Amino acid sequence: MERRNFAQVLKDAKVDIKREYNRLYVMFYHNDPNIEISFRDICEQNFNNLPFKGTSITLRDFDDFYDFRFEEHPRNFDINYLINFCEYVYNLAIYNNSGIPHMHFYGMGGGANSIITHIHKVIELVGYMEARDELVTIFVPKSQPAIVVSEMLPSDLSYKVIEYNHHSMKGDLARKQATLKLLADQLEAKKKELISLNKSLADDLFYLLNNMNIRHNNVDQESKSYKKGVADMPKDELEEWYDRTYDICLYAFMTLDQADRNSKVKELKAKIECNKE
Repeated sequence: MERRNFAQVLKDAKVDIKREYNRLYVMFYHNDPNIEISFRDICEQNFNNLPFKGTSITLRDFDDFYDFRFEEHPRNFDINYLINFCEYVYNLAIYNNSGIPHMHFYGMGGGANSIITHIHKVIELVGYMEARDELVTIFVPKSQPAIVVSEMLPSDLSYKVIEYNHHSMKGDLARKQATLKLLADQLEAKKKELISLNKSLADDLFYLLNNMNIRHNNVDQESKSYKKGVADMPKDELEEWYDRTYDICLYAFMTLDQADRNSKVKELKAKIECNKE
């Protein structure tokens, strides 16, 4: 069966991502006749509220430094363009959400709250979810396995599991490698248990972690762990294997979690059966 890409799925579901972009663009950039300024103007006025502004001195300076340029009618438009804009507006809005409760934007009451609520609806509509790391919020595709596993891990790692699915990670093998190494460290402590539960899974997983330039240097000829097949592998193929390894990591965590659940059910059954009259 031929697989459809995400844009095709959304189109079939009657989700018009271009129109959603245009709506948010109007809400953010266009002057509202009710207040005669745009929400972007408000963000410019309150620029010092932003904890992530770095050394930028104005919103215009911030946009220029980080290359945030959103066109009203973008020529090269896709789902990532929409998500980038949602992230940009959302992170500005959440820090401009006080002191202007009386303001309304295009018939939507609540000032910044109206924009935040609107973005939540758009993100839900296109099948994405929110992930927050300290000061900044990003939006990533919903992945139930990633959500489940993120809830099992320490807080400093749970975000990394979700972040792996963010579109900015595509092509960034160094960041993906770093996340996989963190997951490998967690799984190493459970290796014996995983082997007892599913030896084939454990063998495949740790082979990938140890031989695909994740935990060891497999691409440097001077390294004792050098693997010519990995060193010569095209970048896009290596990234595919990183993504498969990530999926297998999630499956390994869920296997361990299910074993724990099975153990608890077994204890419960024994307790119930023991108390039979």
